[in-house]
Amino acid sequence: MEYRNIFLANPARLSVQREQLVIEQAEKITVPLEDISSVLIESPQVTLIAYAAAAMANHGITVFLCDEKHLPSGQILPINQFCRQRKLLLSQCEMGKPLQKQLWQQIVVRKIQNQAQCLRLMGKEEWQELQQMAGKVLSNDSDNREAVAAALYFPALFGNGFFRGSDDPRNAVLNYGYAVMRAGIARNLVVHGLEPCIGLHHRSELNNFNLADDLIEPFRPVVDLYVTQNFSKDDDVLTPRQKAGLFNLTNYLVKQADRRYRVMLSIDRVCTALANSVTAGENLLELPELIPLELHQYE
Repeated sequence: MEYRNIFLANPARLSVQREQLVIEQAEKITVPLEDISSVLIESPQVTLIAYAAAAMANHGITVFLCDEKHLPSGQILPINQFCRQRKLLLSQCEMGKPLQKQLWQQIVVRKIQNQAQCLRLMGKEEWQELQQMAGKVLSNDSDNREAVAAALYFPALFGNGFFRGSDDPRNAVLNYGYAVMRAGIARNLVVHGLEPCIGLHHRSELNNFNLADDLIEPFRPVVDLYVTQNFSKDDDVLTPRQKAGLFNLTNYLVKQADRRYRVMLSIDRVCTALANSVTAGENLLELPELIPLELHQYE
């Protein structure tokens, strides 16, 4: 089962031999491809053999590439791994507006519920107001409860004066965590035959990942809770250790359908349910519920 997230902050050479990823640094380390969920290449001095890149794509491994600011800026995704790609793509393009509106309403409701849970776990009394707000979301969130909730949520969580887009260094940390989640969702959409650029609510012609930006919404509070508990406004520079912690967020647990799953497995279940919704023409979506942060333990 894929579960390992590999973070490379130092020079290395990556190759593949006998279905093993070979990482050559001061020492040579091998990791079975089937165990790897994602690889983040932060150092510009990492050499990636083309055959290794293709092998990782074929195994559905997300490979992140970073820019000069050491932030995720690109990824390698698998293609043509779904056996009925054309059929699902046509169904996705022809999805009726009522179903799209229902799905988006459900996504916004769960996002606000998870934001309320995040505030409750942090001992913020505003959680009750958010919980009530979640019950008032209309079809397609036509009165934009999502934005109203955000205006209450972020200052309650991070302090008065905080808002998304400010120069508070925690915004950069949030963006890093969101980028990891978004890439994991994009990877699973492709694996399940869904076209990431065709969104339910997000529809920008300049965005190749509109659908990923739809599905990330209920997962954002996982990042928010982690950042609140592990960072302060005085953390000006992200250390490699802190980045590795953010990169490992997909191995934390959420609740879904009355069971606990790793975030990455929950993402897979969400994408499966969405693909089923598209082909069936009805709302079959399963979404995650935020629980206290707990890292999945492997035996």
